[in-house]
Amino acid sequence: METSNYTRQLPKIDLHHHFDGAFDLEHLYHEARRRKLPQGKLPETEFYARCQVSPQCRTLTEFLAVFEFFYDIAQDAEFLYEEARHLPGRMAAQGVIYLETRFGPHLFSGPGLTPERVTEAVISGLESALRTGGETQPPVRLILCAMRNAPVAHVEELLSLYEKFAPRGVCGIDLAGDESRYACREYAPVFARAKEMGIPVTIHAGEAAGYESMLDAIDLFGARRIGHGIRAVESSALLERLAREKITLEVCLTSNLQTGNARSYREHPFEKLRAAGVPVTINTDDPSVSAIDLGHEWQQAISTYALTPHEQEQILLNAVNAAFCSAGEQERMRKTIRDFFAALPQ
Repeated sequence: METSNYTRQLPKIDLHHHFDGAFDLEHLYHEARRRKLPQGKLPETEFYARCQVSPQCRTLTEFLAVFEFFYDIAQDAEFLYEEARHLPGRMAAQGVIYLETRFGPHLFSGPGLTPERVTEAVISGLESALRTGGETQPPVRLILCAMRNAPVAHVEELLSLYEKFAPRGVCGIDLAGDESRYACREYAPVFARAKEMGIPVTIHAGEAAGYESMLDAIDLFGARRIGHGIRAVESSALLERLAREKITLEVCLTSNLQTGNARSYREHPFEKLRAAGVPVTINTDDPSVSAIDLGHEWQQAISTYALTPHEQEQILLNAVNAAFCSAGEQERMRKTIRDFFAALPQ
């Protein structure tokens, strides 16, 4: 779907955006060729196709398998730095006013490249963009992820990395990966420490596994936001709890179709969640892998669900309220959003 001028101008917020699912594919291909990696020997069109999900993709396991094709290309501090340096400018061009991007530092570590060094590269790239772009570029914060099949030590290291880099823009931690195969309840004591430390937590849950995984995310891991969470519609009690406790869902429409968790945009649980009073937001997940951007997702939502300007404003304010940033930053975003809708022709 072509993005309209209106959705380009809409002051958008992305709370569920994977840094490694948003690499510039041209940069990724040039990096593979520069380092003479096997992927760089492929024709350019084939390389791009391998970096994106196929039209036949219908499971989370298949979706995640795409990343295995290019992870080794990105295991380079300079590449990660450059991708981070260009990210805020790309967001500005799309009308994004605030971004929380996330990735797993351990996925890119290797000989001479520790998780701390990986995180430093990404943070330094974002800081460079801020120095050169200033107020023309949106704030970009970083969420650190552990993967569901990782050792407990990886989750523990996220707490140390958060402490070190929080003053420079790391804003929370996450648990990502294939929830249909790994419940990871053994991580609960580490997340209990995160809660004691005041670290904001979001958890991928309620996508490939049932609504029970969302209960684990809230009760065992202390999540106040849930990545995806669309399986909440399987439990009226959970819907009531999400609405009552204002636990925000980071909804990603297109990727839910690609992972087989919704058959179409029309049949997606988005409207059922909203009707139940659950705070929902609209996000991209992995824009390069899914071949979308945030404008595309808003265009789909507005056209499919006939969202009025008032409803659009409320969804954006849901994102503001759930953002892992300062009260001052939230208030700045509220003003930008309210001014935009106030200026619309009646």
